[in-house]
Amino acid sequence: MQTRQLRGFLFDLHGVLADSWQYHLASWQTIAQELHIPWTDQLAEILPGMSREDSLTAILASVDRQSEFTSNQRLRLTNHENDLYRQYVAALTPANCLPGVTAFLDELVAAEYPMALASASANAPAEIAHLGLTKYFPQIVPAENLRASKPAPDVYLAAAALIHQHPEDCVAFEDTVTGVRSAKAAGCFTVGINVKDLPQADAMLASTRELSLSAVQQALGQLSV
Repeated sequence: MQTRQLRGFLFDLHGVLADSWQYHLASWQTIAQELHIPWTDQLAEILPGMSREDSLTAILASVDRQSEFTSNQRLRLTNHENDLYRQYVAALTPANCLPGVTAFLDELVAAEYPMALASASANAPAEIAHLGLTKYFPQIVPAENLRASKPAPDVYLAAAALIHQHPEDCVAFEDTVTGVRSAKAAGCFTVGINVKDLPQADAMLASTRELSLSAVQQALGQLSV
């Protein structure tokens, strides 16, 4: 692989730093039950990485009911899901960080690499605080400023700008197909973290336990930076 510059690290939140997608899924499952829509394995598989609006659309489309709701009704439903999810966020602790994450972040800090959180979630600052990761992420993309959610590149372009780096010189970490598409569209070298292959990812790790600076450098085709 051609050697690339390595100047910054950009992180998705859900499924990369913490296993918090399970709480979004639990919230959406509650919404589906309230709407008398069957919850399926397919929904559980496709929702991670989607925006709140797209998640609701997918749930309604699973039973061909997307035309039944006005924009105001849809907004109430997405706000309801967010309220449910925030109850889970309030219960997060550093113990919810995925294995190996804090050790890897410490390694990047020691090597003086800038980092930013590339999450489109408006709850991201609160989640990072509850997880005890605020010191690593003084730079968090303001979700309210994004014009488009993943798989659009907006969040990664914004994250790279926060640390004053070109996206092409940044490594992005993602755990979903949607997230990988977003990072790649921005031009980032993208590491997928998933037991399943994520198309378009430049490199794959089965879990966060495999995270290390040397592993990233090896994937980039360089032994030192």
